[in-house]
Amino acid sequence: MSTMKNCARIIFGVLGVSFLGFRLDATVPAGYYYAADGKHGAELKTALCEIISSMHTLGYGSGEDATWEGFSRTDRKEDGSVWDRYSDEIRYFDGFNAVGGMHIEHSFPKSWWGAYENNAYRDLHHLFPADGSANSAKNNLPLGEVTGVSGFDNGISKVGKNGWGVDYTDRCFEPADEYKGDFARAYFYVVTAYENLCDYWQSPMLDNNTYPVWKEWALDMLLEWHSQDPPCERELARNDSVYTIQGNRNPYIDYPDLVEYIWGAHREDPFRFPAETLPFLALPRRDQIMDMGVIMLGDNKSEQLDILGNNLTSPLSLSWAIGGIFELSDYEVSAQEVHDGCTVEISCRELRKGEYRDTVIISGGGIETPYRIPVQVVSVPSFIETSASDVTATEALIHWVNYPEAIDYQVSLWSGNTSAGDLIISAYVEGAGYNKAIEIYNGTGVPVDLSAYSLRMEVNGSGSFVNDTPLGTSILNNGETYLLLNSLSTDGELIAKASQIIPGGETSPLNFNGNDAVALCRDGIIIDVVGVAGEIAYWGQDKTLYRRSEITHPTSRYNGKEWISSPKDDFSRIGLFRMQLDDKREYIQTDKSIGLVQNYRFTELRPLTRYTYQVSAVIPSGIVKAAYSMQFETDSLAVPQLLDASDITDSTFRINWEEVQGADNYEIICFTQTGEQHVYTEGFDEVDSSGKPLPDNWEGTASGNYTSVASSGVSAPSVALKNTGEYLQTPRYNEGIVKFSFMYRFASSGTGSYIVVEKESDNSWTAIDTLRYVDTSKNYPEYTFSIDEQVTSVKVVYAHKEKGNVAVDDASITYGAYVKDIFSQEKVGNITTHVIEGLSPQTEYGYQVRSVCKDVVSNWSSVQRAVTADISAVTSVRSCDPLVYVSGRQIIIATLCGSERISVYNLSGQMLYAVAAEGKNQIAINVDRGIYIIKIEARNKIFNKKIIL
Repeated sequence: MSTMKNCARIIFGVLGVSFLGFRLDATVPAGYYYAADGKHGAELKTALCEIISSMHTLGYGSGEDATWEGFSRTDRKEDGSVWDRYSDEIRYFDGFNAVGGMHIEHSFPKSWWGAYENNAYRDLHHLFPADGSANSAKNNLPLGEVTGVSGFDNGISKVGKNGWGVDYTDRCFEPADEYKGDFARAYFYVVTAYENLCDYWQSPMLDNNTYPVWKEWALDMLLEWHSQDPPCERELARNDSVYTIQGNRNPYIDYPDLVEYIWGAHREDPFRFPAETLPFLALPRRDQIMDMGVIMLGDNKSEQLDILGNNLTSPLSLSWAIGGIFELSDYEVSAQEVHDGCTVEISCRELRKGEYRDTVIISGGGIETPYRIPVQVVSVPSFIETSASDVTATEALIHWVNYPEAIDYQVSLWSGNTSAGDLIISAYVEGAGYNKAIEIYNGTGVPVDLSAYSLRMEVNGSGSFVNDTPLGTSILNNGETYLLLNSLSTDGELIAKASQIIPGGETSPLNFNGNDAVALCRDGIIIDVVGVAGEIAYWGQDKTLYRRSEITHPTSRYNGKEWISSPKDDFSRIGLFRMQLDDKREYIQTDKSIGLVQNYRFTELRPLTRYTYQVSAVIPSGIVKAAYSMQFETDSLAVPQLLDASDITDSTFRINWEEVQGADNYEIICFTQTGEQHVYTEGFDEVDSSGKPLPDNWEGTASGNYTSVASSGVSAPSVALKNTGEYLQTPRYNEGIVKFSFMYRFASSGTGSYIVVEKESDNSWTAIDTLRYVDTSKNYPEYTFSIDEQVTSVKVVYAHKEKGNVAVDDASITYGAYVKDIFSQEKVGNITTHVIEGLSPQTEYGYQVRSVCKDVVSNWSSVQRAVTADISAVTSVRSCDPLVYVSGRQIIIATLCGSERISVYNLSGQMLYAVAAEGKNQIAINVDRGIYIIKIEARNKIFNKKIIL
């Protein structure tokens, strides 16, 4: 095994700065790890977690402020190519676009923590640009060292049976020797930064605890990889680069010896970081913000600001940049108090209605640059709920402000839109020139004073809503709309319909251009949003959006399904919005008493369902209801993640999949496929200057054609896409498209313009490529799909036009004329494994799984395949691998041989239940809600299974 890294020269661009070559050691900020000094083992790991879990991650995907921008600054070689740890393919960066043939790889598989889109999902410390085929082969396999014949081997990455130790011998992923230490340190980082996710770990490498986390075989292997392949200059430089982007570091790259003091031979010895000589503060962090949330008029609130540091030459001074809003419990802290660690209380009392911001300035003590900690709070005149959070398919967490006199709170939850909650945005106009407007609607049943309301806009997906503009003092009567129009608009129809003219210009909330989300605020709190916040793509350019009439409540989480899209400068429905209310509601909870808390979690909800909730404060003199009811919509059920089939014989195999949160059943389908492929080519010979007629079964909004040879393929004409949003869509092929190609050409200069290619699968559309203007030459992109992707249609969209038109011609579609012969389709219960029986020998079967909750189902999983064995090579032996699943409030252990011993543990390792099978083939255990580890000891094997109720 190699112990040397190939540390070729690489450029790391960090926020516009390029480092030519490498630093010989990492640049760790003074005091960064101070709070972890002198600790060891589990305590050291947790201390590091508290330090490195504070971060700001980029958005996931391509474009500015997203993963591929991060990669371009962390994994860019000197020649502009991508540093790929998974293959030796050479590919080059294209700005911040996704690189063709590469994936964003979660080196620590996201399915191991349930694929929740949290910071771990976006964290560059373990995200790498990866060769697509190698990444697909890796899937969510554990790390290991391949023995025997590899199932995949491209010279850098291998997939095959694990030969490290004897505890885990199933399939694994093995990186090249020169990257094994990189992977080990990335894995050590994840289980440290995200130790709060330990209950969700699902991997042959991991146990469900915060320490030691690892299975023994996995830890031994990672320790060896870490030791034999230490950090090189490239890895050190990448750590610095990610720190500049996210504000956090991988400690196992900075100080490799930490591993030994947490998991190795020195885990009982305190780890001492290098002595700091300069004055520093470890707490607070420079990027820290003190958000005190929302309070009612007349209420008080306080938060704690922790201060920790060392080597100060004099006391610290604390002051306010503005003053007169907040108070500090101490305005001076001695050097000794900082050394020992202290807390300063920030408080606000009896504020008037409004938003308040100030900044704590911490200076003195010899610190070179003062710390500036923003503090903010919103004071509102009435008792209100705030937006729900942690909304999943079956759960949601609701919040409300404190009512000063409350002695209890009550919550109610119902389905059915029987009443409105507050004002809503009913229309969005992004037309020609400055024809930009927002319409709001009052369906509350009473007149509403607009003086409490304002508009804000998020500029180019920046993440912050700015340009707050009050709506004045008008009264909006029930059932009426109110049109706010940009003052620079020149359209007579819009001007005639306008209720209020909002000044235009750079600081106007009506100066949007299609990728600027707009928010309606009440008393400084965002209550309704139109547009995708944080999105730089043009979701709303050159179109009018009308709210669907069944929408009765505002929502701060934009949902495109609530809107109807109309063409640019279509004002026909402005002023006509009418809200449709339901006749009845169905209560799930009614005035449930929950005590003096300020949040409550609803559980066991129905996926894809809109719920309304209201909170009441119980005070000595009666009940005070929140001023407005609020809503949330539960998510769709997640699609099960398929694992490899197991226990394959000549007539059976076992389907395995990962548990889906909220599912109470699963449906499986098993089938064979036969057929052949067909090729269809379309030259658009009948399309005229209007962009019509399109060929049979094609769809689109093309508005012209080209008859010149220069802008056509084999022969004229071609289809012309002339405006943002125009598209051309292939017919649908339920059998599945496996290849698609076409010709396109920007007919004239189109700098800044681009088209997007999308595929349809499982009734949803996904972008697969962005084709930006480079020059006016013809281009012939080609895309291939596995039949198992079930791509039913492809669409070419002129996603953004700065200038110039696009010609499209010579579309070629290869599709399969396949017949799916269903062998079995059934619901199998709340389990994650199922045996298919009665199969034919040496036959390839496809299978899929979907999750079920009540009467709602997820999309089908992607197709996975298994081939049954040759009957002559199989000796039929009864399988005694146990089957563990949940039924109601019982844990069922089935398919026992009768000689096993079963134990049930909680996550603290405490044994709760133990029983011997004693000849039984199934045992049922009654338990409460919680997370349990089931241990089943057979004659020569031990099975462990995590169960969540």
